[in-house]
Amino acid sequence: MRLALTILLVAAVPVLAHPVVIDTSFGGTGVGEAQTNVHEDADPWAGWVTVNVTNTGTEAWGDFHFEIYDPMGYDVSNVDFVVDPPYEPTSTQSPLTWVVDNVSVGAKIDLYYYSDPVGPGESATFAVYNVNPDHVPYFGVMFYPTPVPEPATLLLLGLGAAVVIRRR
Repeated sequence: MRLALTILLVAAVPVLAHPVVIDTSFGGTGVGEAQTNVHEDADPWAGWVTVNVTNTGTEAWGDFHFEIYDPMGYDVSNVDFVVDPPYEPTSTQSPLTWVVDNVSVGAKIDLYYYSDPVGPGESATFAVYNVNPDHVPYFGVMFYPTPVPEPATLLLLGLGAAVVIRRR
């Protein structure tokens, strides 16, 4: 059922030349729930990708992820995310921090906002800026949320690690 919903949502969201605005929702979390959109790029070969998203699931989100991928055999190794002023990622969630990886083919940016999670039934907006200096005509953008770790889960992981370290 979730897969059918995800396919339906992806098919219903057109993505054209910059700027790109995507309105969608997620009922689940993690990379297995990722939505993808093929982007037809055009001059100026750079711009904002904005996702307006609603959490229709049961878990709060603490981070949101974007990744560039190759859907049609093009070299996307130079399609990157920009985080330098004035192109810092933005969000309705605050404070927002990020980690960007433009070294790997398939640039990635992870946005973190654990002190202001997106709860079930809530909506949020995330915007990231990308550049395409090689003028790749098509590339894909994958995006997905991940849940806020539960305190009990973190405690159990910490206790397990402490036991392993103590035994050594």
